[in-house]
Amino acid sequence: MSEETKAHPFSEHHQRHVRTTFQYIDKLLSEAENTMTDAGSASPFRRHSDDTTPIQRKVTHDYILGIREAMRRVMEELNILPPEQHSGAVWAAAINLMYCSISLNELTPERMRAYGPLSSEAADKLDGIRAELDGLVAKLRSYLGKGAGGDLQQRLQQLGKTGDEIHLLSEIERIITAHGLVEFRGTLGMLLDRIESAAFEVGVFGRVSSGKSSLLNYILQTDVLPTGVTPVTAIPTRISHGPVAEAGIEFAEAQPQIIPLSELPEFATEQKNPGNKKHVTRIFVKLPSDRLAEGVTFVDTPGLGSLAVAGAEETIAYLPRCDLGIVLIDASAGLTQDDLVVVQALYQAGASAMILISKTDLFSAADREQMIAYVKTNLRSELRVGPPVHAVSIFGADAALCDRWFETELRPFLAEHHELAIISQKRKVGALREAVISALEHRLQLGSEAVSEKSTTLPEEATEALRNGERTLEQAQGESFFLTRKIAKMHREIIDIATQRIATALIEQDNTDAASIFAETLTRLLAEPVAATLTSIEQTREALAKAMRVAASASGREVPDELPKPAGMPMMDVNEISQNIVVQRPRVLSLLGKSALTWHVQRNLETEYDRALLEFLSLYANRLRRWMEQSINALRNAFTEFADVHRAQFQAAQFDCSGDIAAVEKDLRVLREWANVPQGSSV
Repeated sequence: MSEETKAHPFSEHHQRHVRTTFQYIDKLLSEAENTMTDAGSASPFRRHSDDTTPIQRKVTHDYILGIREAMRRVMEELNILPPEQHSGAVWAAAINLMYCSISLNELTPERMRAYGPLSSEAADKLDGIRAELDGLVAKLRSYLGKGAGGDLQQRLQQLGKTGDEIHLLSEIERIITAHGLVEFRGTLGMLLDRIESAAFEVGVFGRVSSGKSSLLNYILQTDVLPTGVTPVTAIPTRISHGPVAEAGIEFAEAQPQIIPLSELPEFATEQKNPGNKKHVTRIFVKLPSDRLAEGVTFVDTPGLGSLAVAGAEETIAYLPRCDLGIVLIDASAGLTQDDLVVVQALYQAGASAMILISKTDLFSAADREQMIAYVKTNLRSELRVGPPVHAVSIFGADAALCDRWFETELRPFLAEHHELAIISQKRKVGALREAVISALEHRLQLGSEAVSEKSTTLPEEATEALRNGERTLEQAQGESFFLTRKIAKMHREIIDIATQRIATALIEQDNTDAASIFAETLTRLLAEPVAATLTSIEQTREALAKAMRVAASASGREVPDELPKPAGMPMMDVNEISQNIVVQRPRVLSLLGKSALTWHVQRNLETEYDRALLEFLSLYANRLRRWMEQSINALRNAFTEFADVHRAQFQAAQFDCSGDIAAVEKDLRVLREWANVPQGSSV
């Protein structure tokens, strides 16, 4: 007889039957507990009336724990292994949420019309309802998808800071978790994102060979950044303070590398890494420089202009994250359209700008003053802005110009804006604290029978306004695809019109600049669809702002802050393709009629340039679509933050806080008294 049989007289079949029975009992226990929990929930589909008391629910839960513990102990005695666990709970929950999203996407006006006519008003309302629910499901899916990264308390601990704001945010995270105020998690997460990247970012912009890297090397008193007339790879290089001079390189496929600064050109220059064949995604440089010790990060952006199309795309994408933009203008080239676009985008992104005219050691003092006056005049007339403009040099005695600018303009500016950033951060944390206080106070009111139904629910007008905002975001996302696809399909129309104009010019004059005619045609025809993309973003922004104002007014709340403005719209350099356009005048022109000449020009354009034009339009359409999606996401984040906080303050009209009154009151005291706590202390 085996040792196992001596321990218990159960065969393998007996064991299997015991396990199956226990498994069924466990399922029934879960259903019993869920039934009692469901009866007291706010679900509109609860199947049982709530005749339970908090004590009954607590005692039932404790008994079920005891029963499960007894079954676990018996299974150990009988050497019965539990069933294999085939998947994680987070994965299984995420699958269920995915099916929730699929089901909601089936709830469209088009499908509902199969059950009968649907008015346009009803269709809009249905779209709003679906967008609201789908947005909530998407946020939960996103939270579960982050895994450990979704743990706000863990992120707070990893910050390793002890400031008053960190203590307060930690308390707020505990409170919103304890009381189920999940609507505030998005706002808290955004605040943590900003604190985790607290450095003040100074982006340096300019055309290829304008002297960006040379200027940064001079400012930071180093020579690590590669310089030259050819563009670097399409990756911004971030320079921040560190105890040891080194560089970090991240790749799309390979593991990150830490390299000595002497090896930086291997990854950051076109000569050593042509076309970014090494698939570098990020470059970080650490320097023990005193000018970086105050939490300032300088960003050396790829050059703008026709020599660096891919780099320009990365530069424009970086613009919204910039706090201060230093725009270099090559004194020998003058102010260009690229420079104007960057300055405009900086202001649209809410950043500050400084204009530097580089390489001015080649000019006299009088010439420098004329250059400064010319740039200021053009900025005022073209963009209606007046950023400071300075002439600088890094060579010889004229390097004093750069030193003077740094000491009298840039350093004080950075110090001032560091304080402003701290004040802004404190204000946002304080606003979150007040919103959570308001939500907790509302929960206490819900425990009183004297509270009217009107005061416990979000006003209908506000609900509809928020739903309209979410529907507007969905429509804008769809428009981003159709508007940019139109650009990608315009190559035939462009060639047809350019053909007619070039043929007419060939008849009227001997010397015809086909490249200029093609460039003007391309610019004119693309102006409308490109403007339509910007108009779409601006209309979306206005619609969201209106929805937020309506919701705030209907609820008697404060009018929200201004939504982010669209910034960094991709530039279109038509010279990239038009400069190659050449159409020869036929020698036998006098023998050809206009129709024959037109056929000759069209055949030339289609044969030589059709494919290149299609690729140019497709590339620009893709860049424009990504820009639209980034702009829409920025608007969505701001709108969602407002909507979440707004709804949270009216949340849980059916919430029974009778068992949590003491906890709510305690946490309310914590938050109310926080303003009286000395800096750096804990409640």
